[in-house]
Amino acid sequence: MATFVHGWGLTALSLVVITLVFAGAWLHVAGELRWVRVLTEQLGLELVDAPEAKRGGGLDAAAVREEAHAVWIATDAAWAARQVRSWQMRALRLEPALAFWIDLLRQLGLLGTVVGLGLSLTIARDADALLGPLALAVWTTVAGLGYSIVLSSLYGMRLTAWVDACAKNLEAWDARRRAAVRP
Repeated sequence: MATFVHGWGLTALSLVVITLVFAGAWLHVAGELRWVRVLTEQLGLELVDAPEAKRGGGLDAAAVREEAHAVWIATDAAWAARQVRSWQMRALRLEPALAFWIDLLRQLGLLGTVVGLGLSLTIARDADALLGPLALAVWTTVAGLGYSIVLSSLYGMRLTAWVDACAKNLEAWDARRRAAVRP
């Protein structure tokens, strides 16, 4: 166990965990952003009556198109309102999700710092025993902060713009849908 802590074992394990968290965060945010973009584009096309452009987009677009059509023709107004509200909530949860992942990566990096410093101070008998856990402190901080910077730069402003556009298109589309239902 001492070799694991003093060598690169604990540092490597910590870096793998932080990398896996980053990969999960990236997949989650990218998938949700893709859905928000598809919904925004679909509702925007319906608002400008562009039926020829509605056919492309893959499985996500087809699913959104079918959901939008079901809401548009729904006879149950309460169900339709709940569906539109669920779209709004899903879009609005995207920004806090990104903030959560960025903060979690920073915290994991700083946790490595604290653990590394604590181990160094606890088991330091000579200079070699002190340096192993300090590597954990340095490299986990670098990984956590680096990955949080990557997520911020990839999605920070773009995500906000798409969420705002989605909210506006949802409001306009829902108002149009409700007006079409009333005689």
